[in-house]
Amino acid sequence: MKKLSDAIVVVAGGTGSVGEGLVRQFLRQGATVVVPYRSDARRERLEQYVSDIEGGTLSCIAASVSDEESMSRFRVELLNRHGRVDLGVACLGGWYYGYSLHNMPFEHWQQVIHNNLTTHFLCIRALVSIMQQRNSGVYVMINGGAAELIAPEQGVVSIVAAAQLMMSRVLKQEAHATNIRIHSLMAYHPIKTRGRGSEVLDEWLTPEEVGDYVIKLYTAEAANIDKTIHRLYTRNQPPRYGR
Repeated sequence: MKKLSDAIVVVAGGTGSVGEGLVRQFLRQGATVVVPYRSDARRERLEQYVSDIEGGTLSCIAASVSDEESMSRFRVELLNRHGRVDLGVACLGGWYYGYSLHNMPFEHWQQVIHNNLTTHFLCIRALVSIMQQRNSGVYVMINGGAAELIAPEQGVVSIVAAAQLMMSRVLKQEAHATNIRIHSLMAYHPIKTRGRGSEVLDEWLTPEEVGDYVIKLYTAEAANIDKTIHRLYTRNQPPRYGR
């Protein structure tokens, strides 16, 4: 029996370098995987990447996760097609490098905030609101070690990552006394995406391995399932947990 048979899974950021691997893993386990996409080229690239997988269903809906009206339409279309969300995964945002805070152009600051926080907010409104209405679901935010670490010339990434971490804690508090579970899955090392080519270490996790851990969170097979924060390191290191 596949672990996600009959599950409706939404992957925001599913056309990205990490998200596409999550999609593959969820499809392998029999899920209907819903992915918002901005361009036909990225949709086609994802469809080609998962075309070898037998089982599961990929359902792509045109939407921009950074636009309020677009995500409102996505929510309506999602409910029209599938009626619910069992597992929501937000794999959003991007890296930034080049300026200390005191030298950072204002427009760069605005863009980083929009790409790394506003997108999460809009996905929460679209997906967690459905879970709240049904009093059921699991929502997982994919985050990085930057939430708890600081690096020169990229401190703004730590700021937004820490804010994402707090978002998950707030969601956990707001889901108190419901059947909704909230998790922040933090990857402390680079993920071995296919775009990295040969510049990888064997011990780094692949997107599919991250996806497998998300499945364990959904099925409650992961240890310390009551914890909000699950920190992933390498293949050789066990996860660590936090509230």
